[in-house]
Amino acid sequence: MQKHLRIVMGALVSCLAFQTGVAQAAYPERPIKIIVPFAPGGVADLTARIIGSELASDLGQPVVVENRPGGATIIATQVVAKAPPDGYTLLLGSTNFSTNVTLYKKLPYDAEKDLTPVALAVTIPGALISPPSLGLKTFADLANYAQRNPGKLSYSSVGQGSFAHLAVEGLLQRTSLNIVHVPYSGYAPALTSVLSGETQLLASDVQGALPYVQAGKLQVLAVTSAKRLPALPDVPTVQEMGVKDYQAVGWLGILAPAGTPQQVIALLNDRINKILQKPHVAQRYTAQGIVVFQGDVDAFKRFLSDNKAGWEKVIKTARITLN
Repeated sequence: MQKHLRIVMGALVSCLAFQTGVAQAAYPERPIKIIVPFAPGGVADLTARIIGSELASDLGQPVVVENRPGGATIIATQVVAKAPPDGYTLLLGSTNFSTNVTLYKKLPYDAEKDLTPVALAVTIPGALISPPSLGLKTFADLANYAQRNPGKLSYSSVGQGSFAHLAVEGLLQRTSLNIVHVPYSGYAPALTSVLSGETQLLASDVQGALPYVQAGKLQVLAVTSAKRLPALPDVPTVQEMGVKDYQAVGWLGILAPAGTPQQVIALLNDRINKILQKPHVAQRYTAQGIVVFQGDVDAFKRFLSDNKAGWEKVIKTARITLN
């Protein structure tokens, strides 16, 4: 009887192991979709397409990138939050995912309950840029000028609640400098205002600023990352300029609907990490002042928690609301 029971139990365990293996091996059985909350072009769209193309080769299934811009990324995020949790609909999340929970009183999804982190792809530091005509070389120069001329300097942004706005607002909160905020409707007019000298400061992504810096049309005063960047090795960080514990970075990463099987999330995290470490991918980002992230799902969760908390403090201190 015991022998017979052992045979039956052994067969059952083998069957379960086989079924589990089949379930894990089955993903993906059909095309995967990555929804991007931005229009085609730009680093977010590029990141989704790099990940999508490499994943398609690695997993043997097409990966379709679908652009759904608008609504401060809320539209696309809601679509993924309500999608089946099967690993076939993913979100290219961004800094807005961290800031929207504080900027908006009500969202059509619960960021904590409806979505789960999969893999953080990159972090995107800012570059504090000013027109050369101002004659400033570093952030320390800007701070001294602002202290001597309170209210006479202004900084542009891509709109209320944008990275360009919050990165400088957080800096002003730590330094008590009086620099006036001038929001614009997009990156191009915000950049143009600094190029013309209409405004004197912009927290730009490094990628957008580099061509103008290299052409001598803009001066980089500091970078907002914790460490210097290979793309701008001679430019100090804001922390080096004496503002302790200051860091402002954007990010891009993959999220999935809550309830997505853990083995699917683990598989995607592993493959995306390997994709981003490929030399031709990593070098492309590094040259643009973008930092490739390497870490498991828990590392992404910790980053998100810290990122949200940091932006929440800035937003609440400045009393910024968008609805």
